[in-house]
Amino acid sequence: MGGPARLVVMLAVAAATPVAAAADRFVPASPDFVVAHVGQPMRDEKLQSLISAWRTDRGLTSGVALAETLVERARDLREPGYFGRAEAVLAPLATGEGANATARRMYAEVLQQRHDFGTAEALIDGVLREIPHDDDARLLRASIRLVRGNFTGARADCAQLAASGGPAAPAGFTCFAESLAGTGNLDRASALLSNMRVISGELPPATQAYLLATRAELHERSGDGARAVEDYRQALALNPRDDSIRAAFADALAATGDKAEAAKILHIEKPSLALLVRRAALTEGFQRHELLARAESWLALEAARGDAPHLREAAMLALAKGDVPNAVTAARQNFAIQKELADVRVLARAAHASHDAAAWSEVRQWMYGTGYRDSVTEKLLDDHDGR
Repeated sequence: MGGPARLVVMLAVAAATPVAAAADRFVPASPDFVVAHVGQPMRDEKLQSLISAWRTDRGLTSGVALAETLVERARDLREPGYFGRAEAVLAPLATGEGANATARRMYAEVLQQRHDFGTAEALIDGVLREIPHDDDARLLRASIRLVRGNFTGARADCAQLAASGGPAAPAGFTCFAESLAGTGNLDRASALLSNMRVISGELPPATQAYLLATRAELHERSGDGARAVEDYRQALALNPRDDSIRAAFADALAATGDKAEAAKILHIEKPSLALLVRRAALTEGFQRHELLARAESWLALEAARGDAPHLREAAMLALAKGDVPNAVTAARQNFAIQKELADVRVLARAAHASHDAAAWSEVRQWMYGTGYRDSVTEKLLDDHDGR
């Protein structure tokens, strides 16, 4: 979902990427940058069986089953390349005339991973016109709308889910609170989540984690860092492989001054770019230069492959390096696509560092237009106005 459940931009499948001319080949800036692991792979018998079945008939049932497993692997193994493989399987099943609704919904989920929000939402619109009670599709559309800053549209979807009384109702209440908070109703949204039975054992761990992480973000935006940290800590314990929660937790810790713990929770095996950039910003000395080089190489590799760029992380990286002009450019490009808390703050910080009037105007107009509130961004705006 939107808010804490931030999305990881997918890396395209190497096999689907045109081979560059020798003069244009990408060369990592750091000798420690890992382009690929070529050791003996662990045999994935389930996946191999599904691939074999799909290659035999290229049908809907085998394709959807394979894509579901590829998406699971992408999340469980932190290997975004599996999203690309899922996309390649789903594209012909989801884009042809009379395409199956399940395939279209799954394809939209994969497109969301690489921030093609417009295409993803259009696909889900079609699914919901045909099957209005498809809760998974409605939850996905609510998520996309929250990420894009369409809080009114998200609220309608979230309210319908919350009122359904079905398995998606708790997530519906949570995203409804997010949509309320997006239009300035932070206190009402926090009260709604605080009145829900969060750690009751009645909700799946991932749903509990989503609720807690959303409540943590609302505390953070209200300026209550201590409560935010506690909720993020519980959320991460419930869903330790959710890198969006891990990144938000690290941001909250750093904001409260506990940079050592923030760096510690970011130090994991195979971090995403979002975690790597944050860790680089919190690290000093030679290791900082090494981490910055790894992050730069990651972004350069994306550009060389033609992948969708991590604009938020590019802006954060530029700020960490003191490259203010590129930070403003990346932050503004990113804000045109997504408007989660980290996106709002990186744009405000880039505007603050650069004294860029256009960037400040963009932040101010959007916040006043939506009613969005965030204590950190509001302080930066006050500092700017007080000059």
